[in-house]
Amino acid sequence: MGGRHEAEADGGKAGGYSSSGLPPSEPQHLKGQPPQEYGYGTFQGPRQPPVGFPQPAPPPGFGGGGGGYHQQQPYAPAEPYYAQGYQAVPGYGPVAEGRPVRMRRVPCCGLGLGWCLFITGFFLAAIPWYIGAFVLICVRVHDQREKPGYVACTIAMQHWSTGQPQTLYNTSRVKNPQKVDRLKSKFHQYQVVGRALPTPTDEHPKIYRMKLWATNEVRAKSKFWYFLRKLKKVKKSNGQMLAINEIFERNPTTIKNYGIWLRYQSRTGYHNMYKEYRDTTLNGAVEQMYNEMASRHRVRSPCIQIIKTATVHFKLCKRDNTKQFHNSKIKFPLVYRKVRPPTRKLKTTFKASEAQPVHVIGVVRLSYLCVLCLSA
Repeated sequence: MGGRHEAEADGGKAGGYSSSGLPPSEPQHLKGQPPQEYGYGTFQGPRQPPVGFPQPAPPPGFGGGGGGYHQQQPYAPAEPYYAQGYQAVPGYGPVAEGRPVRMRRVPCCGLGLGWCLFITGFFLAAIPWYIGAFVLICVRVHDQREKPGYVACTIAMQHWSTGQPQTLYNTSRVKNPQKVDRLKSKFHQYQVVGRALPTPTDEHPKIYRMKLWATNEVRAKSKFWYFLRKLKKVKKSNGQMLAINEIFERNPTTIKNYGIWLRYQSRTGYHNMYKEYRDTTLNGAVEQMYNEMASRHRVRSPCIQIIKTATVHFKLCKRDNTKQFHNSKIKFPLVYRKVRPPTRKLKTTFKASEAQPVHVIGVVRLSYLCVLCLSA
């Protein structure tokens, strides 16, 4: 008994296998099966020979040993050496031998003719942009690397042709000059109509109409009741407002001479005054009058009462400040031009001008988007 166990132990050590004829690493669920049915182990071949390159090769010196287990390795012999470093894959055509194709260099220092035209268009009054757009539309471009530059030229040309420089209140293009008059002046002229409430003794009271200047309709109504109470003893509590309308200038693009008769209250008493102004609208002349009275005479606007306004012929003007502009050959040197917005609402950080009517940032952004789309 003991000798048989010792012999089995010696045989297992010599061959590296157990008495069952299987390797020591045999899994428990495969016991009793022939070794050819399971593919387990590092250097034991799989059931089917592998396909592809490179083929696995057993380590040197592995050819089987003592014991009852020996499996013939299904590995193919070593492949021949390929000088090119590759071989034809089974199922595919032969690999063509030749020189690698090299694309020609793009002109204009590798930038491309399209992008060169796009950059030079900023300095040559957009003429290169028209050339790039013509090439893109009418000429067949063989090199696809040139197309993004031509597309950028086309976009810039479209912006140049459709974009107009922003001018403040260019009334030759304005369809409704009344909007220009309203935006330009602070004070507006209103026509207010009202009367006293009908009573049993007076069923049809007299109707009063008044033209006055105010910043809005609410203040125009307040001024109307103020003067009506002073002149006709009609208060707001026993009065009736019939209508209120704003009056606009008929020709707000023509310069005219305006005369204003007014009465104002100073710190010493009441004074009458006549003023002349040159402006395109009557509202502008009234605003000049309010500014001058506040600066020269320290008069607040509620203390000024406008009695009468008129358009004065140049032969009837009295003030030298107005008559000096009646010379047909008068000239004014334009030392410095700076376009300023009349209101804070119209103020912007970047504004187009005559020299640069194209939004450069917008054109560059659109061109970059076109390049991304074409490259994708």
